Amino acid sequence: MLNEELSTDMDRITQLQDAILDLLTITSTSIDYITKRTEFEQTSNTIPTTLQTPLAANRQEYKASIETFVNDIVRRSKDIKALIANLPKKDDSSQRATRLSELQEELSTANEEYKIALAQSEELLLELQSALDQALGEDSPYIPIPTKIISSTLDEDNNQRNTTVGEGAGQEGNTIIDA
Repeated sequence: MLNEELSTDMDRITQLQDAILDLLTITSTSIDYITKRTEFEQTSNTIPTTLQTPLAANRQEYKASIETFVNDIVRRSKDIKALIANLPKKDDSSQRATRLSELQEELSTANEEYKIALAQSEELLLELQSALDQALGEDSPYIPIPTKIISSTLDEDNNQRNTTVGEGAGQEGNTIIDA
């Protein structure tokens, strides 16, 4: 749930960033087109036209392009305005803080449950070791039982689980193979 909350806001910010970049690109392209494709007109008989543009567009194409640029800029500006309106407000921060504190409490509860389960498993391990000691008798050789498991891997060749054990295992590198 928290990931969804954060990703939604990040998506809005990313969308806003992309929309602003698009607006800047459209504006830059528009200015470039207007300056390079314009056909200069003589507006006064006393001032002659001296500059010619080799790639000038005809009047109708030029006006249509200008209208397209204006429509694109207006549309993108409205998109940006809508994205800004949908950004989280300052009031939302108190709701987020409440949600984060709830999640912190859930995490603490889960951590306590984990510690209890771990303590129970260690007690069961000691009971099992005691039962094995009684079953094997005092004459039998010592068989170490690990108290902490470091990693478990599944051997793909023979489909057996290899568990490498750490502290309390007696000798280093002991491996227990469960069938």
